Amino acid sequence: MKKNGIILIILMIGLVVSSLTAFERISIEGQNKTVDITVDYLEIEKLAKQSDHDMKWWFSQFKDMGIRSVALNEESFETLLEEKKPIRLEIVGNILGALNWQEKYPKSVVDYLNSTDVDDYDMVVTTNDQGLYQFIKSALDDRYDPKKIKLFSEDNTYVFVLDGDIKDALFTQKRTLIDQESKPYKEETLLFGSQLMRLSLGLDPEKVNIVKASGLEVLPRPYNYQSWSGKDYVKAVLADYERLGLNPKYMIFGGKQVLGYPGAVGMTESYMKKNDVKLGLIESTVQREHIKQDGLEELARSLDYNSVRIFSVPPYIQKRFKFYNYEGAEEIENTLYRAITERNIRLIYFRPFMKDDRVYITDIKEYEKTFDSLKARIAEHGMTLGQASVMTPNRLNIWKKITIGWGIAAGVVLLISNFIVLNNKFKYGLLSIGMIGVTGMCYVLPSWADKILALTAAVVFPSLSMVYLFKRCRQYFDNKDKNPDLLRGLLIGIKDLILTSAISFMGALFVGSTLSDIEYLLEMDIFRGVKVAQLLPIVVFGLIYIIYFGYKRKPGEKMKSQLPIADIKRLLFDDIKIIYVVAGAIVLAAGYIYIARTGHETNIQPSTFEMITRNLLEVKLLARPRTKEFLIAFPAIIVAVYAARHRYRTIMFLAGLAGIIGQTSIVNTFSHLRTPMYLSVIRTIYALGFGILLGVGYVVVLEIGIRLLRLVRGEKLHG
Repeated sequence: MKKNGIILIILMIGLVVSSLTAFERISIEGQNKTVDITVDYLEIEKLAKQSDHDMKWWFSQFKDMGIRSVALNEESFETLLEEKKPIRLEIVGNILGALNWQEKYPKSVVDYLNSTDVDDYDMVVTTNDQGLYQFIKSALDDRYDPKKIKLFSEDNTYVFVLDGDIKDALFTQKRTLIDQESKPYKEETLLFGSQLMRLSLGLDPEKVNIVKASGLEVLPRPYNYQSWSGKDYVKAVLADYERLGLNPKYMIFGGKQVLGYPGAVGMTESYMKKNDVKLGLIESTVQREHIKQDGLEELARSLDYNSVRIFSVPPYIQKRFKFYNYEGAEEIENTLYRAITERNIRLIYFRPFMKDDRVYITDIKEYEKTFDSLKARIAEHGMTLGQASVMTPNRLNIWKKITIGWGIAAGVVLLISNFIVLNNKFKYGLLSIGMIGVTGMCYVLPSWADKILALTAAVVFPSLSMVYLFKRCRQYFDNKDKNPDLLRGLLIGIKDLILTSAISFMGALFVGSTLSDIEYLLEMDIFRGVKVAQLLPIVVFGLIYIIYFGYKRKPGEKMKSQLPIADIKRLLFDDIKIIYVVAGAIVLAAGYIYIARTGHETNIQPSTFEMITRNLLEVKLLARPRTKEFLIAFPAIIVAVYAARHRYRTIMFLAGLAGIIGQTSIVNTFSHLRTPMYLSVIRTIYALGFGILLGVGYVVVLEIGIRLLRLVRGEKLHG
């Protein structure tokens, strides 16, 4: 304390500001407690066709379960084709390459297609249905530039020619032609279609009426196609809503852009502000950030983050019926529960359960059971179903960020001082440089400052926790007591686990408060240093171990500095034995699995048994503790203390290596910024509690095993 008094004071000030900021974040998250559910119209239509009931019946049943709206896509040439309407879509390049193509079209169309006014990428739409013709013509007239559309009518045949270009074209993937000897002959791609087939034609009034008659709201999904979108298009879409009596609570865009992008987004923004329409951010399939759409994040900012995160149930989740040995849709329910409680999802885009790629589950009781259970489970977190709530747009004050950064800088100096001997002049000089650097970075590079400070905290504080642990282990190792008391040792181990974890928790607090901006909570921005923050402390752990226990250190050898160069030289120039190579390969493989399993972008997934165990804990507890923490890493610290007191150097090292994984995991838990902070705190407390119980058990088993081994060897036991 006397040596580092000023540094510790600055660290404490940073922690106080960080704690206050964390409480503000928890308060904001605590007000975000209402969850909404919408169902997909097309999926319910397919479900109804496989059941004994019509769509109105299904919609009314879902309404009774708490679902409030039906998501309805706008019609397009593609949907008309899928619904088997009397319509034909072709691309000019394919038409002109067909034999006797002129016989399929009226003479006026043939003459036009033979002219120089068309190219291969134009799309030709043909129908002989008067009503369908009127629907298409009205939609095109209201929405799009008439210069891009040609209409031909002859002998009850109606033909639209839409002006496309190569940017609209759709091609098959490249394929390779081979000769009879299987040698490559030629690579080719074929012109398949055009993106113009998805041009919006507006909502189908009949579908709108079906939804309304069921007592549900219509949630329209506008589709924007950049090269054809403009003010007329946006005006027609919004006029459609007014004409059909729609008041959407959310705007969930289809396609690659927001409505009106690029030149008419302002009209969409004005409509949303005037009618308090929330912007939908659809979570990506890897459960990180959201699906990218041009203009989406800019619109979110202009709406002052009046936005909700959406979980759109993907096909592979729909098919998790009777999954993991469940009797019904329990695993699908678990997925929805995790999305709501752990990832700030406030709108579920629901699709019905499926047995396989084609067959839907039509037993209404399965859906009732799932939603009743889901409502009860989220109620334990104070959540209810209703119109989705949004978070107050929290922005971290720059002076708070600077003060927190100073605390992190103090932690850096403390860590360095454990590796290199620093007198007060250098120590406080280094601290001053760090504080000035933090201040400058927060002003000059504000967007980078958040991430750099968070990454620094995520590395430094778990490393400091290992400094504390192995400083204590050195003391225990040097103790002259040859027969340490088991109960006292367990109490010491529990104490050291709690204190070690408390140091790491400081880093978690710094990360969670530094990255408490609304853009992180909505995952418009993310902390990208997670894997680095898990790997670097392991490297630092190795150095810490060498500092306190050396490497093949000679008896009586003294250190000239806190970083023993002689030990490092011995390690670097030591003869490599085959067993070292094997052990290294095992460690690398374990490390790869450890890092790969930290996200959702890998093929390495938990086993069925592990998932069943996780689900059981999830149902029984408010928050599921992380498996690696309570099963291995936290108990390992108690084991490390036991090993140090009994001078089992190898066991101590391996247990310490497992322990650092748990300490980085504490910070990693709080690095999942979409997870409410209170849940991360509860999860860590649970893990500590279970870890202590298992740690005690592991030590008792280890003690019994060692005693039995000594008996077999004929050694005399003491104590």
